[in-house]
Amino acid sequence: MITAIITRVGEAIPTIIQQQIGILSEEHTKLLAEEHKKELDKAIDDTRERVLKPTGDHLKDQIQVEKISSGEHNGYGVGNVEVLNQKAKWWVWINFGRAGTGRTVPPSTKDFPGLVGHFVPGTKGIFTKGQPKFPLFTKKAIKAHNYIEKALGVMISKVRELLKWF
Repeated sequence: MITAIITRVGEAIPTIIQQQIGILSEEHTKLLAEEHKKELDKAIDDTRERVLKPTGDHLKDQIQVEKISSGEHNGYGVGNVEVLNQKAKWWVWINFGRAGTGRTVPPSTKDFPGLVGHFVPGTKGIFTKGQPKFPLFTKKAIKAHNYIEKALGVMISKVRELLKWF
């Protein structure tokens, strides 16, 4: 890629070059963030055990590309932790295989007596609160899906691919 730099009389060429590099850097960071979002979405879809989720927020929908500004510098982030902690509280558990408290097995009726409900046929194990009421006794730990690590692993090759243009 060749970029022509045109200056006005009195403008310093290094300043113009620095501005152009900043613009290109921000554009490339945005491209990489968008690619990272796609890889996270793919990792979530590929490991999803219960495709049918009748209501509520979906993890994939809560992960977004956001512009991050710090003074004169701009960048892009993927997956705002504050948003995830508020709208998809289970993200840590699914990604790392443990709750923020360190717990690896989900809570059961023994821990929370109000946690009763039933499994609806054809939903591949989605537990629904309400009638009929049966206790839930969990014994199996949630498997860590490592979405972040999977997506970052792919991103290294995407960065190399982007740098080949120069």
